[in-house]
Amino acid sequence: MGKVRVDANRCSRCGTCVLTCPAVLFVQKEKGAVPTTVREGFCISCGHCAAICPEGAIAHMDFPSERIRPIQRAHLPSSRQVIELLRARRSVRVFTDEPVKKDDLEAVIEAARLAPTAHNVQTTAFTVVQSRELLKQIVQLTADFLARTGQQLRNPMARALLHVFSGRELKGALMVLPEFDLIVQAVREGLDPILRGAPCLLVFHAPSETVLPDTNAQLAAQNATLMAQSLGLGSFYTGYVLGASKRDKRIPQLLSIPRGHHVYAGLALGHPRFEFANWPDRKPAMVNWL
Repeated sequence: MGKVRVDANRCSRCGTCVLTCPAVLFVQKEKGAVPTTVREGFCISCGHCAAICPEGAIAHMDFPSERIRPIQRAHLPSSRQVIELLRARRSVRVFTDEPVKKDDLEAVIEAARLAPTAHNVQTTAFTVVQSRELLKQIVQLTADFLARTGQQLRNPMARALLHVFSGRELKGALMVLPEFDLIVQAVREGLDPILRGAPCLLVFHAPSETVLPDTNAQLAAQNATLMAQSLGLGSFYTGYVLGASKRDKRIPQLLSIPRGHHVYAGLALGHPRFEFANWPDRKPAMVNWL
């Protein structure tokens, strides 16, 4: 038996599976014929065929019946609710001391894992950091990285040898160099300008040798921020920690990130101390209509 099977007795010959399969596994030799499968080795196990078949005539080895669930359309938000959620979501950097409940963290991760991934690789993994000691060490290691990088960027000879930055990244790093100094000084004074005292850090990582691991992680992180917002949690993107994790092995090692995985995103999470009652408008969209 192959990976995908079409039950001819239940199939209505509508051809929906043929039209929706992204890997073009199904063919319908003539109108009204039962679709057959070809090139099953190209199947990316997205589940489109089993999910969309109106007659439930497709059996997929990776999706037994218990893994195909009905969409609860009554629970779907309206377009107005979606846009209001997007308007309300803001980067939050002032948190209470209340820890984030495990149920809420699991809901955030569930939203993140449902994000689309290139070629349906689904390789994004998650590390949850709640230990105050580990969080302090991450802050210190990030500040150490910024201090060391700042020194190298100011030295023309060292800058020429600084291959950890691409040309575009180097230009951006030089622009924010004064911020590096402020952050490093603040950490030396016992402050936390990096995680802002957040009680939780969610790290997104994946094998580097896969399809678009960075993009997949960013999509997962955006899903996570929206779920966090809906749960009354605040979050912000931990760019400095990401930069340090990409170019210094100490943070991934501290967090026991699996060998071969790279860190591609991070979110600080916690209960916001303040609530935004308004949303400031953003720049108009730059659109080229063709």
